[in-house]
Amino acid sequence: MKNFLIFLFFIIIHYPFFISHCFCQWYPLPVFPTYRETSDVKFFDENTGILIYYTYPSSVGMFRTTNGGFNWILANNNIHYYDIQKIDSNAMYLVGRSITGAVERIQRTFDRGLTWDTVSLSAPNAYSGLSFINQDTGWISGANELNHNCIWKTTNGGVTLVEVTENTGVGKIFFLKYKVNGEYIGWHYSNSGDDKFWKTTNSGNNWFQITRPPAQWLSYFQFIDENIGWFTWNDGGTGGGIYKTTNGGLNWSNQMVYPGNGVHNAFARIKIINYDTIYGSGGYKSYPNNRDYGLIWKTTNGGINWGYQEPDTSFNNGPYGAIDFINSNTGWAYQGNGIHTTNGGGPIIISSININNENIVKSYILEQNYPNPFNPVTKIRFEIPFNKTDLGGVVSLKVFDITGREINSIIKEKLNPGTYEVIFDGSKLASGVYFYNLTTRNISETKKMILMK
Repeated sequence: MKNFLIFLFFIIIHYPFFISHCFCQWYPLPVFPTYRETSDVKFFDENTGILIYYTYPSSVGMFRTTNGGFNWILANNNIHYYDIQKIDSNAMYLVGRSITGAVERIQRTFDRGLTWDTVSLSAPNAYSGLSFINQDTGWISGANELNHNCIWKTTNGGVTLVEVTENTGVGKIFFLKYKVNGEYIGWHYSNSGDDKFWKTTNSGNNWFQITRPPAQWLSYFQFIDENIGWFTWNDGGTGGGIYKTTNGGLNWSNQMVYPGNGVHNAFARIKIINYDTIYGSGGYKSYPNNRDYGLIWKTTNGGINWGYQEPDTSFNNGPYGAIDFINSNTGWAYQGNGIHTTNGGGPIIISSININNENIVKSYILEQNYPNPFNPVTKIRFEIPFNKTDLGGVVSLKVFDITGREINSIIKEKLNPGTYEVIFDGSKLASGVYFYNLTTRNISETKKMILMK
């Protein structure tokens, strides 16, 4: 047994020299022949999806893919789409305005984007958002022919619209797909200048104003039930974050997203998988020579901790805006070009807690993972001190199985002095003993962890 441990130790220490670095499990998709600024993207399954784009000043339209985003076919280049919603496994609705004639419309497909029809054509009305609970019943936000903010309701798939309120209108609208106390609950954020947040508890017939998060530049919101929801914000520069409510939007708490090491904690959109797992877009990391690379935010505990996943940095793409998942593993993110994952994106890096503070961090420390044993998620914390002989060196954190085979390269980059914590997800691994190794210029330390399913 002693000889085996010595052999394993040798493998772990020397493995970095003869195995290539494994990036986070987001890989680049083929680029568009002409640059397109993606507005949103929605997938029906692992193959079929719809992407809408707007590139200033006048390049607008829609693409469709049937092979998971490896190829996109132009479906329309004359409509500026404002909002898109997947209704069910076959139907999708959009609102937008044609460039020719400036006519608003609701566009629908019932065969995953193979064919489309158009309803509620209107020149005087202006549609900005939509939220449907099924193919028939939904709400449209916007402004009417008098340029008054309003919300319309439809019970026949948008063929006819009935105005239900003029209190609010232009902006995003969202309804839960099930009834609470016999009525549908919905929310609306008005971004027409007043930046007010509204709510209805009687299927959109009446709306009342509720508290909005205090950030100035709110971006995107979504609820998972009548109580719990999230609201992102982005200041248009380097800052941003996300708020959470647990009482239907009456109060909001700021969820901490720790910046550091060039990470900018801006948020654009989110994709809720369940109460615990949420993905987000909008963040990025700055590298030397003014290079910014987009990050993917992720939480596995409802936002108590937010970390990031770093896609392949050999692929130059800025902050991602559009993001969609069809399950907890398979997802896409787009800005001008796209990335794709089929395993949930890999490990989550929680940005440094103490940065550039040599008075706090005195020595290299690799802590025991917690919990241990774990199933399937555990946290690994380590500390990098201020050390002139090691400053600017590459830090690597890798996971190996009991045979010494590298399972995952969680971190391989230059890190500032500070305390770091990462979340390791072993859901794709078999039960057993694993080892994680921290290596810098000056030290290499290994600890054992046990995955018990």
